[in-house]
Amino acid sequence: MILIPARNEAPRIASVVRGVREVAPDAPVVVVVNGTTDDTAEVAERAGAEIIHADPGYGTALLAGYRHALERPDTDWVVQMDADGQHPAQAIPDLRAALDVHDVVVGSRFAPGGGSPGWQRRRRWTIAALGVATRALTGCPVRDVSSGFQALSRPAIEHLNDTFSVDLTDANVLARLHRAGLAMGEVGVQMPQRAGGQSMHGGISSAIYAGKTLLAVIAEARA
Repeated sequence: MILIPARNEAPRIASVVRGVREVAPDAPVVVVVNGTTDDTAEVAERAGAEIIHADPGYGTALLAGYRHALERPDTDWVVQMDADGQHPAQAIPDLRAALDVHDVVVGSRFAPGGGSPGWQRRRRWTIAALGVATRALTGCPVRDVSSGFQALSRPAIEHLNDTFSVDLTDANVLARLHRAGLAMGEVGVQMPQRAGGQSMHGGISSAIYAGKTLLAVIAEARA
C-alpha cells in the first residue's frame, strides 16, 4: 500500500498519485485527507486514489493510514510519502526492495545517492545534526531522521499502531522502532523542495519542532 497524507494539496496531488500508479500499478494508493479546505480529496480520487479522512494533523493522518492498512490482511508493507512532490515516486521500488532485509527503510537525503537540491543550507545542517544526535543517543542507524519517505513492514506498522506519537513524528519514532529491535535501513533519494504550497515546518517553527524532537529522542534513549 502507498500511503499519502494530504492537506490542501489539490494543485499537486494528482501528479503525485499518477506518478505512484506508474511505478507501483498493483499497489493500492491511499490518500489520507486531514484538515483540508480545498478539493484535495476530489482531485486525488479522480487521479485513481482511495480516499480516507482523518482529523487535522500530519501524525493523525499517518496513524489513520496505519490502522487502515492493518484492517487489510493482505497488506504486507506500506510506503508512506508526502503529497507535495518532494518524494519521487521513482524511488518506491528501491524502498520496497530494501524491505526484503529491513523492517523500516528510510528514503534518505544523506545516504549514498541521496541529496536535497534547492534546500536551504541551514535546514540541511539542522536535519543532519539531528540525525547525528539521534545516532549518538540511541544507536539508531538512520541519518535522515526527518524524512517522511519510508517503507514499513507489517510488523513495523503493527508496532506503530500501538506506540505512535501523533505530535512528533520524526527522529523519536525511528528511535522507538530501533529500540523495539526492528531492522532499519536507508536508501539514497534525491528530494527537491516541495512543489509549491506551504510546508508545516519553516522559520522559527522548524527550530522549535527540532528542539521538541531532540527532547523526545533523549526520552527514548532513557526509556
